[in-house]
Amino acid sequence: MLLFFSGYSLTTAQSTAPEFIDCSPTPDSLCVQEQGVRLPLNNQLFLGEEHPDATSCTVHISSMKHVTSDCGSQLSYRVELFLNDTGQAIILQPETLVSMDSTGLATLFFDSEQAPDTLISLTGIPYHTECNAYHRIVWSVVDSCGQESSCTSYYYLFDCTIPVAVLHSTPFVITIPGGCDVNLFAKDYDLGALDDCTLRDQFDFSFNEEWHNPDTLIDCPEPFGVELPWRIWIADEGVDLDCDGQIEWGERNRAEQPFTIVFLDNGICDCGMETGYDISGNVMTETEQPIKGVKISLHAPGHVFPTYVTASDGKYFFNDVNTSDAIEIRAYKNDFHKNGVSTLDLVKIQKHLLGIEFLESPYKLIAGDANNSQYVSAIDLVEFRKLILGLYTELPNNQSWRFIRADYVFQDTMYPWPIEDPGTITITNLANPGNLDFIGIKIGDVNGTAQPNFTQLLPRNSLPPYELRTDQQTYHTGDIINVPIRISADQKLTGFQFTLNAKGMEIINIISGQVAVSEDHYALFTDKMTISWFDQNTVNISSNEELFTIQLRANESGTLSQSLSINSDITDAELYLSGDQTFLPVLAVENQNDDRLLEIVSCLPNPWTNQTLVHFYLPESDQVTFTLFDATGRQIWTSAENLIKGHQQYLIRSSDFSDRGMIFFEISTMKHKEVQKMIVLD
Repeated sequence: MLLFFSGYSLTTAQSTAPEFIDCSPTPDSLCVQEQGVRLPLNNQLFLGEEHPDATSCTVHISSMKHVTSDCGSQLSYRVELFLNDTGQAIILQPETLVSMDSTGLATLFFDSEQAPDTLISLTGIPYHTECNAYHRIVWSVVDSCGQESSCTSYYYLFDCTIPVAVLHSTPFVITIPGGCDVNLFAKDYDLGALDDCTLRDQFDFSFNEEWHNPDTLIDCPEPFGVELPWRIWIADEGVDLDCDGQIEWGERNRAEQPFTIVFLDNGICDCGMETGYDISGNVMTETEQPIKGVKISLHAPGHVFPTYVTASDGKYFFNDVNTSDAIEIRAYKNDFHKNGVSTLDLVKIQKHLLGIEFLESPYKLIAGDANNSQYVSAIDLVEFRKLILGLYTELPNNQSWRFIRADYVFQDTMYPWPIEDPGTITITNLANPGNLDFIGIKIGDVNGTAQPNFTQLLPRNSLPPYELRTDQQTYHTGDIINVPIRISADQKLTGFQFTLNAKGMEIINIISGQVAVSEDHYALFTDKMTISWFDQNTVNISSNEELFTIQLRANESGTLSQSLSINSDITDAELYLSGDQTFLPVLAVENQNDDRLLEIVSCLPNPWTNQTLVHFYLPESDQVTFTLFDATGRQIWTSAENLIKGHQQYLIRSSDFSDRGMIFFEISTMKHKEVQKMIVLD
């Protein structure tokens, strides 16, 4: 965890001296998940602890203060760091001029990643390892009359990042020893977890999240031959939060790591169970794609059965099941609610509601029911849009997946509700159980784009780019500017969704243009905006017409090309033309006075492991050279191609070179050169 302790303000005796309006003596608490605090790109969490350039136990910090003055139109300020409140000052922000707005307010800012001190800019500011230790930050400002003020802040930094567990794709297989019991040790199921501060040999492990339970004894762990789900918790070194001289289990950051174990019989143990029947089935989508991660459980009076979690083949299996009672098989999966849910699904649901184009199967109708009301209505559009915009992380009244036994017969395929015992199969005769397969329905996905077989949700980064444009603008702190967004060519537009980042700015409002945008279509997150808009009939847009206009307030001086970008930070970036053609929207900030230069628009994903796709703009047809350099400037790979003017994309594969960690990707022509920093993971 990170804590910021803001100090006090010192001003001159003159009434006209600059005044810090947010220099409170009350401590502020922040963690690395909060705004302005992040791990360095060369942290061991990204590069691995064995990497020679990896840092640990440090963070980068950016922060701002607000100052008022009634003398002149500019202020000069600097920011200094005193590590552990002692020693020589380290400059975080050198002498900098900043303009005041019409009310006499100026915004001061520093970012440790931009500090002139090379060590700080590369590695960040270190965590504290002891209680009651602080770093001191001093903000000093001078107005146009030469009057000075300062503000002192105290920072107590410590780790709150949980370790990153490495998942095991296959089960651990354990043969029961001669004594018919086995002692399991939690540390044996760590496959190389990483942490931003703790080394692997300093981790601790437990079978229980709430207390330290490093091992457990299992007596005759039947059923044999079945993949059984287990969990351990991986804990870092932790911090002595209560300053009692000891680091308890509860003072450590902990990560849950699931895995599975298959116990094999040694041929000697007799655990008193009679030979029973095998129960097995498949879990798949309507289009017969297997679904991974579905929890399959058996239920019968007086019996306890292990839960089976489906692997990538979607199959489940229980052996030696023996009971005269009826058995219920239940399927459950409730994760990654946004999987497969996009604005294009909203288009199809709207067409269904208007009678333009009906959802053609009962499974798609169930998928279109966001609030589990057993009816598809306009309310479902509202709920799904909140999920797309990032206002919801999960649907409040529904699970992400619903399951129906595969042989279920719908009485009315155009109105499939109510469904008898959804997600459950009942067996009354183990000798002849019948069809034991499930059909899984991803809620919100009515166009079949959900990925039923993944472990993490990633944006669709292989789409062809499509350019949205605006004009370059220069602004100063406190300015309110309007930014019109245009499409790059005449098109029939169906819809779009994306995250708009406005670094150093506050998004105030969005104003309709050729597309009618209401408050239901977007969400504001200070310097980010998410948007999801569509028209089921498509809209004819000309390249010189404005789609909409964004209104922003500047928190610092700058230009739009430095601050504004479209990405998938919260809402995946997608643009839809007629015929459900899907593209990756990119924002081009055009300079009306100069020709556009070579520009790297995006690199997705980054950090990356196997491959990444770089989207860039080429201002003229030319031979383009692609080169990779390591952190020392050594060339590690190069290639060249003849390309035409316009938007291009280039695929980089890690198999083409051996270096890992921080690298630099350069695109160059005879006239232009552009560099992108990347992190390549093992």
